[in-house]
Amino acid sequence: MSFDLKLINGDLVVNNGDLAIIEGGNKLVQDVLKLISTQLGSNPFFPAYGCLITSVLIGTAYDEGFVQDIATQQLESALERLQDSQLEQLKNNQIVTADEQIATFKNVRVVRYANDLRAFSVSLTVISKAFQSIPVSFVISPT
Repeated sequence: MSFDLKLINGDLVVNNGDLAIIEGGNKLVQDVLKLISTQLGSNPFFPAYGCLITSVLIGTAYDEGFVQDIATQQLESALERLQDSQLEQLKNNQIVTADEQIATFKNVRVVRYANDLRAFSVSLTVISKAFQSIPVSFVISPT
């Protein structure tokens, strides 16, 4: 089984003096959150990792329907790149369990807050290769 370091609000979690780890479906949720909150191209070692929502649409005055369509497309593209990355990991004999792999995703919804054009509400359902339906929802806003 693979694992990652557990994050809460971007901070590492420490339990009894040890760094906490995260596995399975919870790791998949964290992977999606990290993907979307990372600006595409900001990691020089993995320039295709990340999502453009934060850099392109925050604070723009475009029509709401247009913004939602573009944000949804960007999110779906980022999730597809994450799927491809998971397949590459498997091809390179890295352990990625079925609980941690994206089989598909559905009900992708990105809504910009009317009172703060810099903030988005994101919700979707990720279906893992272990046939688990995992709801994911969070808010993207500038810090």
